[in-house]
Amino acid sequence: MLRARDVVRLHMGHFTAPSSLPAIAGAAIVVSAFLVRHPSGPLLLDTGIGEGPEVDEVYKLVRRDLDGVLRAAGTSAREVKLVANCHLHFDHAGNNYRFGGVPIVAQRVERAAATPEYTFADKVADFDGARFELLDGEAEVVPGVRVVPTPGHTAGHQSFVIDAEEGRIVIAGQAFYDAAEYARALFAWRLDRSGSPHPEYAPWVARLQELDPWRVTFAHDLAIWQRDA
Repeated sequence: MLRARDVVRLHMGHFTAPSSLPAIAGAAIVVSAFLVRHPSGPLLLDTGIGEGPEVDEVYKLVRRDLDGVLRAAGTSAREVKLVANCHLHFDHAGNNYRFGGVPIVAQRVERAAATPEYTFADKVADFDGARFELLDGEAEVVPGVRVVPTPGHTAGHQSFVIDAEEGRIVIAGQAFYDAAEYARALFAWRLDRSGSPHPEYAPWVARLQELDPWRVTFAHDLAIWQRDA
């Protein structure tokens, strides 16, 4: 079985939130991908920040080179056996084009949305050799690594659940913007379970809790939620 140390955060860069996002305008927002050192070969969950018209000016992007990031983690792009994206926006799937011929796991509804109006489709979805494995819901993509639909940020957003010796690790992508948002959803679910009045929360939060996560990580927050011992 995998250990927690086999799930490696990859720092892919950051951007400055623009004025069109007033709640966080001006904030530096980290962009993370994750490497899973799986016995069947390296899995890459998200591929980092892409390039496209005007985004550098709007978002003041700072990218980290994919090859350098993977090298620091002890692997390379040519060794990656499987890619999966939480969703296909340019900051999560911008280097997909580097993986022609490699299976890329996404929800069918998300792939259908990946038009030039939605993302940089030529780098994310429509590049030469693109090989998508499309899902219509939950699935185990390799032993011990499960995809769970977590729609909200996009209709086809998905999170990843990894069985590790220490407990299950959820890579939540942008299902939650940060650890605090996850904690609030978890508290609302607990209130609901106890029969108490509670704020609304996404229906799939209950599915994540059925899987009993030990640790939850996020694409845009370096904080980690971890269950008390």
